Amino acid sequence: MTNTTNFKKAYKYEIFIGLKDKDNYEEIFTINDFKNILSDICIENQISFSLLTQFGGYTHNKGYTTETSLRVIIIGISEDEISILGDRLKKIINTDTILITKSEIEYCLI
Repeated sequence: MTNTTNFKKAYKYEIFIGLKDKDNYEEIFTINDFKNILSDICIENQISFSLLTQFGGYTHNKGYTTETSLRVIIIGISEDEISILGDRLKKIINTDTILITKSEIEYCLI
């Protein structure tokens, strides 16, 4: 018996967002706060996602800082939808910028 796997093409989006507030450069939200915010938005819009926590650093207009950085991975939505999600998260967290990447992938569900 031969097991064949059929891969489909799709785009994978990743949103990188730090938890420091842009006005006072302090982390106002906890990771759990962010999880709840993200879950509520994704449940409301039926968006499948994965969330990874990490640590990062960057330069801003007052110097260099480090912060809790989160990566949201999403497959199966449109470019417009990822932009709307990114904008919404950016406003809620009140951060200067977020980074969204887009990669063409092949995937299969087993």
